[in-house]
Amino acid sequence: MIRKRWKGLTGIALVFSLQGAFAGEAWLVITSDQPGAMVSVDNAYRGVTPQRPSDALHIQVSLGTRKIHAHKQIAGKEYAARVTMKAIGGKENLLQLNLREEATRASTTPTTLPSKSASRDLEQ
Repeated sequence: MIRKRWKGLTGIALVFSLQGAFAGEAWLVITSDQPGAMVSVDNAYRGVTPQRPSDALHIQVSLGTRKIHAHKQIAGKEYAARVTMKAIGGKENLLQLNLREEATRASTTPTTLPSKSASRDLEQ
């Protein structure tokens, strides 16, 4: 009786996994060199990489080209990884992200011109 039940459950699981493969979906299996990195796929937050290196973040996505972004703040500095990959159905798409320190961005605030009095002081 138990064996029949397990066979039935296994069959149901197989049907759902095959249905996902044919429905145009794929699995991304993501790990990172920095545990706890926040992961976005196509600009939508999807989870955090696990704390243990033996674990992975599993994300179901539609087939096609996906943009993956992971980031984490460490000691006040921002670390990130950006990858574009093609998600293929019928298999797990493995992705190891290596976060690197991001360069600080230049300010977009326009600088003000010196006042007339400061300009006169410079001319003297």
